[in-house]
Amino acid sequence: MLRVVALCVFAVVVGIFQAAAAESWPDRPVRVIVPFAAGGGTDTVARVLAVKVGDALGQRFVVENRPGASGMIGAAAVAKAEPDGYTLLVGSPAEIALNQHVTKDMTYDPLKDLTPVTLLAWTPLIIAAHPSFEASTPAELIALAKSRAVDFSTPGIGSSHHLTGEYINKLQGTRLVHVPYRGAAPAITDAVGGQVKLTISGMPPVVPFLQSNQLKAIAVTSKQRSPSFPNIPAMAEIPGFAQFDFTNWFGLLAPAGTPPAVLEKLHAAVVDALKDAKVREILVAQAAEPVGNTPQEFSAFIRAESEKYGKVAELAGLKVK
Repeated sequence: MLRVVALCVFAVVVGIFQAAAAESWPDRPVRVIVPFAAGGGTDTVARVLAVKVGDALGQRFVVENRPGASGMIGAAAVAKAEPDGYTLLVGSPAEIALNQHVTKDMTYDPLKDLTPVTLLAWTPLIIAAHPSFEASTPAELIALAKSRAVDFSTPGIGSSHHLTGEYINKLQGTRLVHVPYRGAAPAITDAVGGQVKLTISGMPPVVPFLQSNQLKAIAVTSKQRSPSFPNIPAMAEIPGFAQFDFTNWFGLLAPAGTPPAVLEKLHAAVVDALKDAKVREILVAQAAEPVGNTPQEFSAFIRAESEKYGKVAELAGLKVK
């Protein structure tokens, strides 16, 4: 009986402590880990929101880039961090929904060790090329890649960008050859410089190069055209690609065990930031569609994405290593 009473008292004390901690949170800078190099789509979205959320909560939200292992180094750092609301992750499909299907090297379970807060935004992936590249349309790309090997850059092995290229090979018998980089920015930089003629990327970091004609758009990989760039065709429009649908999304997650009151406060601030006209203007200009759903909706979304990528990885012949 005394043990039961003690446990009840302990639970009450813990609850009071957590409520007090949430009330004062954040009382010091919050680290926002981006598991890719600066300049990529994940980084762009994280930095836009870090400023707005930091202003709203009266504390600095400091973006820290921790690239490597297709996002797993940064994600693992957050999964293993103290669950106190001071270390957060802006994640993407690779390290949250995809890598577990193509590698055994994960040191964390994204479905158990990370707590979804909200889906921030999504973009199509884009297939873009150096202006000198022979193909300019999806059909021309497929024909060219059937006739000879074509290198394509991505932010890393096991990324959704990588899987997109491999899936095209599986569907059409093309010879797209993967060239992985440590993040979107260097992958795009080499495409702009002509070191590699083709890149598969999220939209945000590519937009400035499309606008300056340093890259040309071949296609987006979402099922429908991008609302921000309706003149770019979708791969799904050509024969053999009717169900082709790959997007890049950006979600906010915290370590499992983060106090619910902190998560609620964080969620409210982020959703308000996503409703801000200036934030939306910046994101939409980068072809990123703001979302801001509930933690439960984001959790269900992650599980659906994981199931999808598991099936696609198997079809594309990407085995767990």
